Amino acid sequence: MVLIWDHQRPPGGLCASPSCQNVYLTQGSGLPRRYCSRRCATRERVASHRRSRAAR
Repeated sequence: MVLIWDHQRPPGGLCASPSCQNVYLTQGSGLPRRYCSRRCATRERVASHRRSRAAR
């Protein structure tokens, strides 16, 4: 059983956004998820862009 689990992705995870503590489930194949929703991903991308613009 452990050998099978070593080759599979985890069934979910915690959102990568520091301001969000939501849990998400992985659905199907494709790229691994980092955020619980598109809204969280967009919020983090915009915040990163604003930080980089402010640093200039």
